[in-house]
Amino acid sequence: MLGACSTMDDLVVPTSQYKAVLDNRQQAMDALSQANSCCANVANFPYTAIPADFDSLVVIDGSSPVYQFADGKSFFAAYQLPQNSGDLRISVAAQIDKTVFKPKIVMLDAQFRVTRVIDDSIFHYEPQKLLDGDRIEGVFSVDRTYIGNPNNETYMILYTPYDKLGEMTKTISAAKLMAKSMAVVDPGMPDPEIPHSPWGLIKISLADVSSETGLANIFKPTYGPQDTAYRPKSAEAVAAAAAPNKLQVVVPAELTAAAATTATVAANNAVVAPNAQVVAQPVANSSATMLAETEQMYNQMILQAVQAGDIGKAMTLAAEAERAGSASAKNTFIQAVKQSQH
Repeated sequence: MLGACSTMDDLVVPTSQYKAVLDNRQQAMDALSQANSCCANVANFPYTAIPADFDSLVVIDGSSPVYQFADGKSFFAAYQLPQNSGDLRISVAAQIDKTVFKPKIVMLDAQFRVTRVIDDSIFHYEPQKLLDGDRIEGVFSVDRTYIGNPNNETYMILYTPYDKLGEMTKTISAAKLMAKSMAVVDPGMPDPEIPHSPWGLIKISLADVSSETGLANIFKPTYGPQDTAYRPKSAEAVAAAAAPNKLQVVVPAELTAAAATTATVAANNAVVAPNAQVVAQPVANSSATMLAETEQMYNQMILQAVQAGDIGKAMTLAAEAERAGSASAKNTFIQAVKQSQH
């Protein structure tokens, strides 16, 4: 009977083969104190490119790179997100055993500017259920409305704040969970408190959700200066902070043809000029119906702009057409960019 329970535990919490990582907090603390920062800045991080269907357990241990973040030194993992996909849903779940890696995520655009920080507002303790073990989990979305936009979230950094290493996460005892599932009286066993560690086991899952609607965790951030961590500043951004967590990047209504030229993104992955200012703001919904001839003209202009490598102009035309009532401009732009990269 005990053997059967052990087998089920291995299925529910896939941590048995990672005991060296999850059971040795003091060794992890010693390793962190002796480790040197790997890189001068985040642009030099060793980013691993991952596909839109990525689903894997990630080990953060003594072999992982180290960096001196604003909130302390930490082992970390860094990823380059897929660019030619639909909207992405990302799940990050730190597995709990004798210790847990308390996750914090920094998202960056193509120019390594911080777009947002994902921390305790998104990550929460989740008790074991079916084949998911105890974990600290967060789920959020990444927008891909305009493929090739340099403001799209491009890089993801996963680490743990140093000041969180002295804290613990309170879990729900197995006895209490079993009593609840069987609808019997709680035996009153204490809930374990799990210490945080510099090392950990994290399950990261990506999914292309371009065909879905009503995505959870939708959030529209503004973009701060390159050396400033994301903070909502405007009234709209503060209001959006209360909503779930998805980055929405759109072309500003004020972007003129001249400004679009300044913000041109060539098909060879060139990015916006450093001094160009691109502000994320919503495009007003239009109830107008566009004439078929006008819609065809816009789509032709979008195709020509993409073929010429003028992605900024194509984005502007697509946004302008949508405001005027086009139902096909956005898809025309996306398909044109995809075809140009083949």
